[in-house]
Amino acid sequence: MPSLTVKAVAHPTMGIVLLGGLSDPVLRLPYHNSAGICYSLDDRESVSETTLTITGRQLKNTLNGEPISENDSRSPFKFIDIYRDEMQRKFKGNIYFNSENRNIISGSSDAGAAALGKCISWILPGIDQKELEMNMRKVSESAGRSYHGGLTVTEGTQKPFTRKILDESSFENYRILSVVFPHKRKPSDDIHFNQPRSDYYKKRIMNATKNVETLKELARKNEVKKIFELAMADTDDYHYLNDLVNVNIITDEMRALMERVREIRKRMWATYIVTGGNSVFLVTDANMVEKAKEIAMEHSREVHVLKVAGGARVVDTKEED
Repeated sequence: MPSLTVKAVAHPTMGIVLLGGLSDPVLRLPYHNSAGICYSLDDRESVSETTLTITGRQLKNTLNGEPISENDSRSPFKFIDIYRDEMQRKFKGNIYFNSENRNIISGSSDAGAAALGKCISWILPGIDQKELEMNMRKVSESAGRSYHGGLTVTEGTQKPFTRKILDESSFENYRILSVVFPHKRKPSDDIHFNQPRSDYYKKRIMNATKNVETLKELARKNEVKKIFELAMADTDDYHYLNDLVNVNIITDEMRALMERVREIRKRMWATYIVTGGNSVFLVTDANMVEKAKEIAMEHSREVHVLKVAGGARVVDTKEED
C-alpha cells in the first residue's frame, strides 16, 4: 500500500463573544455559546502549517522543530489516535505529525488542531464533521473557529458545533491592531477553572448566550461595525468576571489604552477586544490604520496590523509507492 503526506494550514483565532469555563477539561466542553474570528497579519500569512505523514520510514514528531510527546494531555495524538486504524487501513505505515507556527501572535493551538483536522478529513473524506470537531476539541476548544474561518459561532454545551456566519470578505474594509504588552500571558485554563466559581457566572452565561443571538442577527444584516461594538461590550463583561475571581488579565497599561480608545471614539470609529492574552486588539476602519497605529504606539512599541482570515485548507499532498 502507498505512503502518504498531507500538508494543511489554518489561521489562529480570537474571541468575539468570549468563552470562559469548561464543564469537562478533557473533552474541553463549554458551559455556554461563544463566537470568534480567524485572523492573519495584514502583510503576510499567520498560519499553523501541519503535515501528517503515513509511511514505513522512521520519522520524528515535531512542533516548531522540537520533539513532542504522544503522552501529553493535549497532544495531537489524542486526536490522531481516534482515526489511526481507519487511516492505516488506507495507507500502510506509522503516522507522524509535524507542525510549525508562522507569524502567530496568539491562538496557535486552535490553528494547529484545525490544520490537523483538515489533514484527517482529506484522508477520510466521509467522516462526520460534528464528530471531527468534537475530537479536535481534545487539542483546543476553539479549533472549530480556525477550521471554518471568517466569523463563526459555536453553539451547544454537550455536543458543541461551530459554523461560519460571515465570510472573511465582509471584513475587508476593517483592520485589527494587536497592541502587545510585555507581561507574561496567563494560561487559558486559569480563566476556565476560576470563572465558574463566581456567583456572577450565571449572569455571564446569560449575557454570552444573548450576545451570540444578537451577533447572528448582525451577521445576517452584514452590520460589521455593530459586531465589533458587541465584542467590545462582551470584553468588558468578560473581564469584569475575571477580576471578580482574581484572574486579572488586564494590566494598568492595557487599561490605559482601553480608556484611550473610549476617548478617541468621539472623533473616529474604533473598538477594542481583550481575550486571555497580553494584547489589546484595537479595531478600526482600514483607512484609519495609520492614525490608530500612532495612538497604539504611544502605549506599546509592539503593534501588528491584522485582518480577518479564511478557514483551514490543504496545500499539498503526495503519495508514494
